[in-house]
Amino acid sequence: MLKRLSHRAKKSILLLLTAFAISSLDTFAQNFTGKLIVGMNGCQIDGDGLAGYYKAGLVFGAGVRFPLSEKLSIGPEIMYSMKGAKTSFDQVTQFNFPRLIYRLNYVDLPLVAEYKVNDGLQVEGGFLVGYLLNSEFDNGTNLGFVNVDYLFKKLDYQGFIGLKYKIFDDFWINGRMLYSIVSTNAIGLNNFNNGIIGARTQGGYFNNVLQFTLSYRLFGAHSNSE
Repeated sequence: MLKRLSHRAKKSILLLLTAFAISSLDTFAQNFTGKLIVGMNGCQIDGDGLAGYYKAGLVFGAGVRFPLSEKLSIGPEIMYSMKGAKTSFDQVTQFNFPRLIYRLNYVDLPLVAEYKVNDGLQVEGGFLVGYLLNSEFDNGTNLGFVNVDYLFKKLDYQGFIGLKYKIFDDFWINGRMLYSIVSTNAIGLNNFNNGIIGARTQGGYFNNVLQFTLSYRLFGAHSNSE
C-alpha cells in the first residue's frame, strides 16, 4: 500500500509522525522532573560498640520523579554518601584511645516513593542499594587511617522513611532516617571492635543514618513532588 502513496503523501505522513513523537516527548518532559541534591549525614554504626550520631558526612547527587497520580510520585536517585561512626568524648575514655573513627564512602542508589500531604509537605519512603567505595579506620595512634575494606560487604541494603518541606517554588528541604536491612559484616565478625580493639561482641553491625538535604528542581514542570 505504501508503494501506491505519492511522494507528497509519504512526506506528509512522516511529518505527522515526527510531530506526534515530538509532542509525546514534550508531554513526557512536562511530567518528568529532575533535581540536584546536597546535604549532610549524621551517622553511627549499630553493633560497633559506639553510640550516637557523632560522625558527620557529606551527601550529594541527583534524582528524578515520575508522577503516578495527583498525590503519588516515584523515582530513582544516585547519591555519593559519606557514612561511618565516631567516638564521643566519654567513649574515648571508655576505650582508652584518643579517638575511634570509621569512614565509609558509598554510592547509593535509592528508589523513592513520595506522597503529597499538602502543597508544602510530603512523606516519603523507599529502599536503596549502597556500593562501598572504600572504608578506613583510625584509633588516634601514629598509624593514622588504615584501609579496612576486608571488614565490610561491598553492598549495603537500606530502607528509609522521611519528610519533605517546600521552602521556595524550586527548593525543598528533606529529612530521612536510613537503616541497613541486613548486617554489613563481611568476614563473620560480630562487630568492628571484636576485630580491631577486642571489645565485646554485640551481634552484627548496621549503618544508621540521619540525613538532611536541600534539593533544587533543575527541569520539568512543577509537579506534585517538585
